[in-house]
Parts: sequence; structure tokens; C-alpha cells
Amino acid sequence: MTWMKHTGCRYHTQDTGYYCGAAAAMMILAEIGVPYSSLDQVTLYNSNHSHNAQSGWYTDPYGLRYTLVDRRPASFTNTFVVHKPTSESEGTRDIVYTLYQYGVSPAVLVFGCAHWITVPGVQTDVEPTSGASYTVDGFWIHNPVFYSGSPPPPHDGSDACGSGGALGTSNDFVTYAGWQGTYLTGCNYDDPSGSSQFISVCDPDVRDLELPRRREKQFLADGRRILGPEEAIEFSHVGLSEYDLLNVEHVATAIADAQPGEPQVVLRLDRPNSYYYLVPWRTKAGITAQTQVDARFGVFESLHVCESPGAGESLPRDAVLKLIGSKAVDLLEDRGQLVIFPEAVCLAPTLVWRPCWESWSPHLPFYQLTLGEHTIYVRIDGEVFTQLTTAGRGV
Repeated sequence: MTWMKHTGCRYHTQDTGYYCGAAAAMMILAEIGVPYSSLDQVTLYNSNHSHNAQSGWYTDPYGLRYTLVDRRPASFTNTFVVHKPTSESEGTRDIVYTLYQYGVSPAVLVFGCAHWITVPGVQTDVEPTSGASYTVDGFWIHNPVFYSGSPPPPHDGSDACGSGGALGTSNDFVTYAGWQGTYLTGCNYDDPSGSSQFISVCDPDVRDLELPRRREKQFLADGRRILGPEEAIEFSHVGLSEYDLLNVEHVATAIADAQPGEPQVVLRLDRPNSYYYLVPWRTKAGITAQTQVDARFGVFESLHVCESPGAGESLPRDAVLKLIGSKAVDLLEDRGQLVIFPEAVCLAPTLVWRPCWESWSPHLPFYQLTLGEHTIYVRIDGEVFTQLTTAGRGV
């Protein structure tokens, strides 16, 4: 038996590579009743940035808090505060408490405080009441990605944000193991001792919940090799069952008539020896969901449910060279253009990913190509990049 709380918050993309704080503000303010006509990401970003407490940030925690408090509607009588404990378990408890007691999505700094997401939902083994022991299964997250088209799409209550590719993925379920290992990794913001802090902008109450527990991590393989595709599918089935996800209505709808397609291996560029599988779930109408499992140990890490069948379709491997054939791409630092000839390019055997401006979601990885000293990244939706940008905080 599981307990789940979801606020119903809508997902939105970020309109530039560094507007994740503005996108988080848009999502939360819309959720508490601010009309979209008053929610322009340029204005929201300027409000965040001009009220930062520290320099060197695009949106820092206090800048985002200022915007949420300043722009909340009169009907919303509560407020927001910055929480920055020095342990992951306390940081996770802040998020669980806010969702349980407050019913509003918190904004959370993830990937070493490089990026803002909102967390509209949590799943635990029992209702996390005061004094009760509870185990966190995972979180439902809205992870804004940069829409690279021009101009940015208009945002409203029925826009296409979250429908896949450059429009992002909404309501990803991240297991607590994935949450601890990939997302809520902390950074030192202002702790005098230099300790890592696990930062969110949440409700103002004093927490009276116990610290969360997590499921014992199930290593289904010994990690001495990369698993085969059949094992990735098998362990996806195990994860869906273990986390009771097929009893979640929209997951059951997406997967009930779907069959697993060909799994793809992804190499994490930011961690040595780290690989994961993405397993697509397909109906006659197209891909409806995607599971993520560790490609060495078989640990179930996340699930993405597509907003509509086919929204998760990605560029097939055999189409990559055709896409970039004789294409000219701009090199960095005004170094001219590089013309890509398919005969001269080496295509890596796996997909690659790292948290970056070009993709904050592990469900949106890249094909990696090398041409001499140059590296080209083709995101699985067909967007082409000459670098993966990792600099900056609160982007």
C-alpha cells in the first residue's frame, strides 16, 4: 500500500538557458492562483535576479523567495521561506512536509545547486503524519528544460509545455535512490563551516515530521558488466511493480497496453563508470512512457510518462548522420563554422548525458559525434549543439 500527494501543478519550459528560476516561479505562482497574463518569465527572472542575496547566481534562493512572496495573490494567505539544512534527509523532509501540510509545490535546487525544479508530488509507504515513521518511495518532479526555438512559446493553462523534446517532460517519477544520487546533491551556499546545504523554497512552518527513510536499495546485478537489453526490460518490470506505479492512474493508462521497445544505453559524462538504460514503452500510437534503470546494477531510477502517445519519439541512430550531413555548425568563441561530413565523423556507441543547459533531464540525452578535435552533440529530439554548458548556479 502506498500514499501519494500531488498538487496538480502544471509544468512549463524555461524561455532561456538560465531562466529555470523564472520557470519555477511561473509554475508555483500559477498554482496558487496568479493569472498567466501576469506571469512573464522575463519579468519573473528580473525580479528573482535583482533580489538575490549573493552575487554570481542567476536566481538564488532568496531572489526566488522574494518573487513568490511579492507576487502571491491576496487569496493566498501563507508565505514562503528558504530552507537550507546541512543533511539530505532534512532537505527531503522539508519537501515532504510542504507537500503534505501545505499542498503547494516547493522549488528545489538540484544538480549541485545548478538548477531549479518544482516538486508537485511525493509517494510514501504510509501517510507521513506527525510522529509516524515513513519511507519515501520517490517524487514527481517538473524539471524545466530550455526551449531553444524562437520566439519562446506563450505560456497558459493549456499550452504544449511538457509534451516532449524541447518542450520538456513533466511529472517524471524519480525514486528516492535516484533523488539522492542524482538530484538533491547539495552545495555550500552560505554555511560558515563549508558544509553542503540542501536548499528549497517551501512553507514557513516548523517541521514536525520524522526524518524520512528510504527503501533498501535492490542491486539486481553485480555491476561487473553492462546489462543486456533484455535485463533492462526485466528490471523495468521489477521497478514498476516494486514502486506500485501501475496503480497510479495515468501510469496505468500509459503502460496498460504498451510493450517495451528497444532499450538504449546512456553514458553519464559527469560520473566515471556510470551508465543507465532508457526503456521505451510503445503502443500502436507511439511511445507512451520511458523507464530508467541503472545499466550496471539494475536499480530502478525513474519513470517518464508522455503527455500523448508518440510525444516521446526520438531520433533513431541511423538517422543521425543523415541529419547532420554537410551541415555547418557555429564553433565557440567566434572560431568560424565546422562543416560536418558524415564520412569523417565518429558516432559514439552509446548515448551520453550530463546535467547541462542543453538538457536537464536524463530522459533527453544526446548522440555524441567526434570530428577531429571537435565534439558535436545531437539531442534525441534532433537539436544540434557544439558543447554541453555546465557553468552557472540557479539556471
